[in-house]
Amino acid sequence: MAVSLGKPPVVNLVAIDTGSTLSWVQCQPCAVHCHTQSAKAGPIFDPGRSYTSRRVRCSSVKCGELRYDLRLQQANCMEKEDSCTYSVTYGNGWAYSVGKMVTDTLRIGDSFMDLMFGCSMDVKYSEFEAGIFGFGSSSFSFFEQLAGYPDILSYKAFSYCLPTDETKPGYMILGRYDRAAMDGGYTPLFRSINRPTYSLTTEMLIANGQRLVTSSSEMIVDSGAQRTSLWPSTFALLDKTITQAMSSIGYHRTSRARQESYICYLSEHDYSGWNGTITPFSNWSALPLLEIGFAGGAALALSPRNVFYNDPHRGLCMTFAQNPALRSQILGNRVTRSFGTTFDIQGKQFGFKYAAC
Repeated sequence: MAVSLGKPPVVNLVAIDTGSTLSWVQCQPCAVHCHTQSAKAGPIFDPGRSYTSRRVRCSSVKCGELRYDLRLQQANCMEKEDSCTYSVTYGNGWAYSVGKMVTDTLRIGDSFMDLMFGCSMDVKYSEFEAGIFGFGSSSFSFFEQLAGYPDILSYKAFSYCLPTDETKPGYMILGRYDRAAMDGGYTPLFRSINRPTYSLTTEMLIANGQRLVTSSSEMIVDSGAQRTSLWPSTFALLDKTITQAMSSIGYHRTSRARQESYICYLSEHDYSGWNGTITPFSNWSALPLLEIGFAGGAALALSPRNVFYNDPHRGLCMTFAQNPALRSQILGNRVTRSFGTTFDIQGKQFGFKYAAC
């Protein structure tokens, strides 16, 4: 998503993340560890060059709320300059950002709003964007701040579509959406039990025509996670069912999947050594199908490209994983690519649209 920050404005491309709440971009000066920001992500933001930029004071209510919601163990304050600080880590530590909180002008269309966000001075981030904008349910998430401007956002909802092919366009819509277009149906949307995010209730998982799960369970919608994480018991059933189906076309489970946390397959013909390149799988129509059913009758009938992907070092891998440490299952972005997804916060429902991008 492109965002216009400050005056004079700096346009940055940021990742949208429904699995987190804090919004941040890399800033000048970068004091510790810096992220190599791609030219297409825009110039590095410098709050000192924006005449509308203001620091968030340590004693402010916003700073206290930030510490509580991020569960920071230490005082989040740079006392010499009275600046509220933050620290956020993603997943198992693949990315983090540490810096100071600021407020500055954000332009949306022809409208302007004051946005509180993080100016990162120490960052580990392997993607090309300038930073991450959180769409979670906390009061300081980008979307919740935007919702405080009813003249800009007349209806509390957002929709997006992430294309399967990254060279093709997707979309991001803030506000009202086409309700009749949700041909995948609607399911109740609610605030997650243990995280400031949004969740759905899964009721069914069908793999290769076999119903594996029929009990209800919470599933967080996380656009920042690539894989869909399942309970270990559900993952084991999926592993067994898909492995049996794959053996019928000459593909077998490989031990290359790290710590057996996800599932990959190879045929004898594909094997080329640990450091070699594996021949990409191309017979997509031969692969088993999956469907995820949700409360209220909504369903995701997944195409093979939503379920599998080619890994040059591990073979044909599934987009599903297990993580025993999680308190909830997670619906990742590979599964929902090409689907239009709508978070209707005001109407408390979540909608799917097939082949939207």
